[in-house]
Amino acid sequence: MKTAPIIITILSIMGIMGSACNKLVEIPASKSQIESTLVFSDSATATAALLGAYHLVGTASSSVYPAMKNLSLYSDEYAFTAVSTDINAFQQSQVAPANNANSGLWNNLYAVIYRCNAVIEGVSHSGGLSIPAKSQLDAEARFLRAFAYFYLVGFYGRIPLLLSTNVNENARALQSAPELVYDRISEDLQSCKTALPASYTGQARVRANRYAASALLSRVSLYRGRWAEAALEADGVITSGLYLPLPAIEGTFLTGSKEAILQFWNETGVVADATAVLPASTTVVPQYTLTAPLLQSFEPGDRRKAAWTATNTLNQAGTTIAYTYPAKYRNRTSGAAGTEYVMAIRLSEILLIRAEARANMGDVAGAVSDINQVRARAGLGALGTQITASDALTAAMKERRVELFGEWGHRLLDLRRTGGLDATLSGIKPAWIPGVSSLLPIPLNEVTYNPNLIQNYGY
Repeated sequence: MKTAPIIITILSIMGIMGSACNKLVEIPASKSQIESTLVFSDSATATAALLGAYHLVGTASSSVYPAMKNLSLYSDEYAFTAVSTDINAFQQSQVAPANNANSGLWNNLYAVIYRCNAVIEGVSHSGGLSIPAKSQLDAEARFLRAFAYFYLVGFYGRIPLLLSTNVNENARALQSAPELVYDRISEDLQSCKTALPASYTGQARVRANRYAASALLSRVSLYRGRWAEAALEADGVITSGLYLPLPAIEGTFLTGSKEAILQFWNETGVVADATAVLPASTTVVPQYTLTAPLLQSFEPGDRRKAAWTATNTLNQAGTTIAYTYPAKYRNRTSGAAGTEYVMAIRLSEILLIRAEARANMGDVAGAVSDINQVRARAGLGALGTQITASDALTAAMKERRVELFGEWGHRLLDLRRTGGLDATLSGIKPAWIPGVSSLLPIPLNEVTYNPNLIQNYGY
């Protein structure tokens, strides 16, 4: 991969993060230095370096999170009404290795990983940090690294597993099999569970705690078909007492939401890509709209459809057209009522993880109970317990679709892990190639600069 440009970008960010993170931790401007001996000489500057990794995931306009809406285009959730060669390629599922939006996603995820590796190395060699401070900073960096690797392996398959800041090693790194990447993710998250406190650091849920590590580990275990582990990790989060009862639908994505296991802080209370997703007024065509299959998947009376979507109805050349768009986040400008942070992990997903795991283990009653908690908040009737395990799995996947739409590529990853990706998307996307389109291509520049990388099949 283009290691040197990524490193330059990270080092530049490290120089400015003192001001960017000032609301979270007060840091004297004179300490905003990129030299590791200074950055990790005390708790304030070391924390600022860590917060820079959080910033790169979900806060900055060029962070990882804004790219996720393109994965909703790639699946069957969103449609794009504007004209952009790179973004239209996602909607058509014809992403080429030279696609700039795809390169941006890859580079931003590895930028997070580089920053986390720098923090892990920096705190381990620091003589100015206390042992508890070292332990927490290291654990949070490992959590964020695991978070980034989860999406890299999910979207690209075989990827380089970089665990240091060594430029020469990283520039020629080989790819690792997905199982090895998942092993490393799970190992890091297990260590995070031990090192991180159950309580949150600071006044908001914007830094990972023990339950954030358990929640992500439950997701990883589910993806690997390790049902008992997934259920056990999910159970620890659900029974912690921190996240139940679920808040009202309208409050789900607000700052301080009861069900938030982890949110990504921002200074203005507006998520990074709000102006791209939310139309400027009711008289313009939204750039991102919801597809008919997604809209049809909501049951009558589902409060999620009313609260998490909105519609602009326009008269165009004598024809009335309704454009329904995602509105889980509703703030487009700073200072609007009801501040919002990007939701990274929330309890509804964990309830549905436990439901799916329980159904796979034959605990239908337990699975139905979890599903019904999510349905009750949506204003829907309870499912009966006299159903089969297969029916419970179908119900869990249906709830995942309408509950988690537009969030972090869940739909695309769910279809692939359950074996339904080719069958679902080949029927609605003419350019879809079974066995090829299920993974994104490794960016062209990465293959060019690192001769050891092998491009994904079909590209």
